Amino acid sequence: MTRSISIVEYKVKQARFFLEQIAQCDHNFFAVQCFTDAFASTCRSITFSMQAVIGEVDGFKEWYADRVELLKSDRLSKFFNAYRAASIHIGDTVVRGGADFLDQHGRCKTKYFFASIPDLPSVPSEDVLSASTTYFTSILNLVYEAFATFRHRLDDRWYYTEENFRRMGKSFEDAVTELGFPQGWAARTSQFPEAEKWRTLRRSQTMGCQLNDAFHSYLGKIITGPDKD
Repeated sequence: MTRSISIVEYKVKQARFFLEQIAQCDHNFFAVQCFTDAFASTCRSITFSMQAVIGEVDGFKEWYADRVELLKSDRLSKFFNAYRAASIHIGDTVVRGGADFLDQHGRCKTKYFFASIPDLPSVPSEDVLSASTTYFTSILNLVYEAFATFRHRLDDRWYYTEENFRRMGKSFEDAVTELGFPQGWAARTSQFPEAEKWRTLRRSQTMGCQLNDAFHSYLGKIITGPDKD
């Protein structure tokens, strides 16, 4: 890939930040409007960044095309796409009302709601935080599926495996060269079993998926690496 998967990871983290700020706004109506506008724009850009970053990976375009059709038919996906357009191109917002309630601890809380505007006549009946969380979860699951399906290209732990390099017609020496080690460095590890050399390389040189915290929090699953320890 010519672009780093960290771009997609950054957009996901950004969308999560705005979403979780919505939950902390309490009675600050203007803050809710600002963070929801930002969330709608950023969450939509996740799919744009996926296409820009992963688009050249073999099989991705076909895989993604099937999922785009599902997104096009999804009620909340269509709404947030239209919300983003209204916010960016017109400057309007559909976050327009709120209602106070007492939570289980007797504390006064506020739920905020969408209201239709001429450019966006149909809005969800759910409160802003609930609808946004559901939408974010669906987009996050799309990202998770991409990592799981194309893990050998998107997760450096899986990229630097003997299996993957053999598939590409490359060797351990090629791997250490890619990582910038001087020529001949691999020879120093010749006394170690092949599996141990690859495992040591991954332990010292890879980061793994940087979205596992979000995957675990919202989806209850993570992208595991090739090593059990």
